[in-house]
Amino acid sequence: MSDVQPENPPAPEPGRSRFAAAVQTAVIGALAGAFVTWISAPWLDLFTSQPLHIQLWGSLGTGVLVGAVALIPVLRDLIQKHPKEVRTALCVLAGGALATGVWTGVRAVAADDQCPAPAELRLVTAPENVTELTARARSYVREHQTEDGCPVVRMTVAVAPPPIHLHDAFDNRWEWREDRRDQPYARLYDLQPDAWVASSAAEPDELRAGELRSLGAPKPEDAVGRDQLVLAMTGQRHEELGTYMDNPDGYAFGEVWDTLTKKMGMTIARPFPETSVAALIGTHDVFHDRGLPESRYLEAEQELVENGLGADTVTSLLCEFDRLADRSGAGDPKIAMLVPGHSVDDFNAGRVKGCEGTGDSARLVAVRHHDLSTLDYQFVKVSWPDQRSAEREKLVDHFGAWLRAHPLFPNAPGPADGELDRHDLGRLKKLVLDELRPKLDLRLLVDTSGSADRPVRVRAAEAVRANSRLLGPRDGVRVFGLHARTRNGPAEVTSIAADSTREQLGAVAASIESTAFDHWDAPASAGLTRLGTGDEAVAAPVVLLTDGRLFDNEGRGEAAKVIARALERAPTVSGLYVVVFGQDACAVTALPGSGKPYRCVTASEGADKALTRAIITVRGWR
Repeated sequence: MSDVQPENPPAPEPGRSRFAAAVQTAVIGALAGAFVTWISAPWLDLFTSQPLHIQLWGSLGTGVLVGAVALIPVLRDLIQKHPKEVRTALCVLAGGALATGVWTGVRAVAADDQCPAPAELRLVTAPENVTELTARARSYVREHQTEDGCPVVRMTVAVAPPPIHLHDAFDNRWEWREDRRDQPYARLYDLQPDAWVASSAAEPDELRAGELRSLGAPKPEDAVGRDQLVLAMTGQRHEELGTYMDNPDGYAFGEVWDTLTKKMGMTIARPFPETSVAALIGTHDVFHDRGLPESRYLEAEQELVENGLGADTVTSLLCEFDRLADRSGAGDPKIAMLVPGHSVDDFNAGRVKGCEGTGDSARLVAVRHHDLSTLDYQFVKVSWPDQRSAEREKLVDHFGAWLRAHPLFPNAPGPADGELDRHDLGRLKKLVLDELRPKLDLRLLVDTSGSADRPVRVRAAEAVRANSRLLGPRDGVRVFGLHARTRNGPAEVTSIAADSTREQLGAVAASIESTAFDHWDAPASAGLTRLGTGDEAVAAPVVLLTDGRLFDNEGRGEAAKVIARALERAPTVSGLYVVVFGQDACAVTALPGSGKPYRCVTASEGADKALTRAIITVRGWR
């Protein structure tokens, strides 16, 4: 008897089985994708309408959540026991995600194709107002869209040129005009604005008095905001002030000032009036509200310059104060800042443009006084020849009307009326900028070593060109180069440009660009010694432009002491102001034992701004 073996069923063809399974999974994934897309469409619309940072954090959070769930032991056991079902489920989810992604991308592309290019409006304002005006512009854009969700307008907010440049900017079609190598040269300050939000009605009125055709006619309804200047100080200093006067507004402003400066030992800081109209108006308060005679104006202005932390705008003043609070550790510098009231809120909320994190080390309190001036913000329409469009002008007018209904700084308290008209502002500018600024004999000492070539040469030349309007008709500038011909060799000081007026600064800048930056670093102390041995009869300030490497040559880590001794022994150098290019810190921040002024800053915020601060600061170093 023989055993009969049953026949085994034929094994399926491997290729065919895998192909069928793949087709089945793909069909299931496609159907699942279509279903998921249909179900998630409303949620996708909500997701894509959110700001980009919310979309990114939402996606990251979802991924973390899914990863955390996948690590649960029960789910791991389930995956190990049923691998086939899990793979099928993952394929379904992948298919759904792919279909959803493709659908979302197609919708995005189609939406871009359907939306016509929006009109573009450009706005300018003072640096301290950029944050608030940008927020208003975004609200306007969100509120004014077509039925299809397309934006009607795109808006850009930029910083307006400083007050000393505004007349030329509006008069020259927003062009900066200078000479380069005895040839005329023009460039735009920035995009030509369609409107300007001025900090005071007196500001555009004074410019219109010069018959500027680019500014629209004044209208009573041009006001789009109101704020008041305040004295900003830390909470601890405010509490200390309360021990002398429970309500400063009930005292004369001069008495408040004397309490802060004499009894409490504080200083009052204000930006430069050449570059901040808020500071210019604040200067009126310092002179007028303290009841100072004209004979004391010069002394008061010099004190404001010396105590101003080298700041050219309200924004830079707040940033410098924040850095000082960080360095002091205690977080309460003995400084009160004369700034607009809304800037205190921006500081405490960390909204100071270009200076994130303010308010962490010290929070500010605004001390208000009825004698401090009001800033009445004005919406000024700007027109440029051959660029007028009826549709654009209609859009500018519409935004101006909307901004009046949604004013800047609506919660800022302040008196009902402003302090200055255009005549007062004009007289104040002439007094401060022409009469109270002493004659300046400026000497620029340029580090002409090889290491300074890339960071210093072009940027220094551009900075010189950009500051021509800061110099008066009596001011003069001389430029010298500092280097050594051999490594560790003796320092040499060479002439780059002879005594030059502000009209000749284009040629001065070209001379800096043409200078050979191909020598070795020389000690700054030796440069001061060489510079002080000429035939100069009157001590003058020196501004040193360097990449900072020359501080390494002072020897044995005693750079501060060596430079201090050299500065004291240089009879024709009244003070040293160092601008460091290409680095974020100064190697020598102070000179112990020196009776002459010294300051070191970096050009991180721009070479032209750094030199602006230097020129205004050193005017008092005579």
